[in-house]
Amino acid sequence: MLKRFLCLIVLTMGLVIVASPASFCAEELVVRPCADLIRLANSYQDDLKTVDTMLGVAIEAGDLDKIKTYKLKKAAVQKQLDAVLKAIEIKECAKTK
Repeated sequence: MLKRFLCLIVLTMGLVIVASPASFCAEELVVRPCADLIRLANSYQDDLKTVDTMLGVAIEAGDLDKIKTYKLKKAAVQKQLDAVLKAIEIKECAKTK
């Protein structure tokens, strides 16, 4: 019983440690001006298109190392874009009328 409890505590602490950097980045983005956030979102969208193109080329060539690399880059850029879009949503930068 004690072993399960300790395992649960360790797992919870691990999740908190892993999730903390993401929330810190989101907080850092919220203090930025809306124009800067929109510029960042556009830049990340362009980066995502470029990575998608390069991933397609790597898939056509059958280069497994490049496929893995570009999949990781795509996931990282998508995560950054999602964080910026969340900050834009929180600050209500893109209000619809």
